Amino acid sequence: MKRFFPFLLFGFLGLTLVVSCQKWKDSKPFTDPRINNPYCNDPNAVNYNWGFPGRPDDSICFYPTDVYVGKYLFVDSVLRTDNSFLYADSLTLQFYALSQTKMAILGFCSAGDSLKLTVDRSMNAVVDSVIVGFGQSFCRTADTVSGTIQKVLTDTTNKTFTVNFTVVSDTTVNFHTGTLIKQ
Repeated sequence: MKRFFPFLLFGFLGLTLVVSCQKWKDSKPFTDPRINNPYCNDPNAVNYNWGFPGRPDDSICFYPTDVYVGKYLFVDSVLRTDNSFLYADSLTLQFYALSQTKMAILGFCSAGDSLKLTVDRSMNAVVDSVIVGFGQSFCRTADTVSGTIQKVLTDTTNKTFTVNFTVVSDTTVNFHTGTLIKQ
């Protein structure tokens, strides 16, 4: 048996060498049904790459400003710098898109001025800074506004947003916090 073992070992190694040197054969190709699934291929869109892999179809894309466009009821609470309550108000605001990521809001100021914001893919809007470090003019030339609007994460209908604005005027600083409800 001891003399037979080296022959068995060399035979096994030789067989392994012959089998491992055989040419690779590809398996038959198959068509994956997911490849026909359309997906949005625009990085500015909220639904960028949803449904990938598939075929690119930018007609199904929706953009951050698309979610905001419409009429809203804004329930506003105005606070002083020491967080003491000043007053409450409600306004009807109109949101409209300027581009895929830029929008404007009408209804804050009686003069018809619009507030311009930039919206990211997470649907968070930031007031554009026109005056460096101060935000943009707000209703009067002595007032500036800065702040954000954010989607309420628990709202799956995309109809509720929170507002946090800081308004700096020539005499005081006020904080506007509240809720936007799509009408």
